[in-house]
Amino acid sequence: MTTIVGIQGDGFSILCTDSRVSTVDEDGFVSYIQTLGQSMSKIAQSGPYLIGVAGDIRAINLVNYAFQPPAPPPSMRGKKLDEFVTTKFIPALRECFDSNGYSPPTKETSDHVAQQGSTLLMSINRTIYQIDNDYAWTVDSSGLYAIGTGAFYALGALNILCPNSPTIIMAKRHVMKALSTAAKYDPHTGHPYNTYIQDSSSTTKKASK
Repeated sequence: MTTIVGIQGDGFSILCTDSRVSTVDEDGFVSYIQTLGQSMSKIAQSGPYLIGVAGDIRAINLVNYAFQPPAPPPSMRGKKLDEFVTTKFIPALRECFDSNGYSPPTKETSDHVAQQGSTLLMSINRTIYQIDNDYAWTVDSSGLYAIGTGAFYALGALNILCPNSPTIIMAKRHVMKALSTAAKYDPHTGHPYNTYIQDSSSTTKKASK
């Protein structure tokens, strides 16, 4: 279980994730809690991508160690980047998941043939996309994102904290506060928190206890 938040800024994007993994039994009770080690994160850095996964650990494993997404030109933005995500990135992600057995069996009652068990926040060229379990993507005009079990708490905090045009320094504070708010109310969210930033020069990671 997970909370991952994102802020789409002017010329930058920022993603932040918690590190708690919980096992839920058939009755919905948390039966086991783990904290991910420093070598593993729910946000993978893959070339020019940041890819956050809320859902199954198997999807986190694959995104970190098996997925090799195609890279668009660094200057690609707007509709051309949307098209690239739709026609290049999504098919590559689905191929990776399917070829590694991470997809449900086809059912006659399924609404979609393409389906998997997690939600993703992906940032490429400083642009954030939310990708649902049917591989449909959306972008939010507010620039604020949250996925996972603590998403409602985190998104509420972001809406209160975040001005229309936050700086990177402000955004770093806001995502940390949003995650700590989610952790206060969602038993499936816990520290340490890992923050990743994409700007025009680099992608960085900062861990906070």
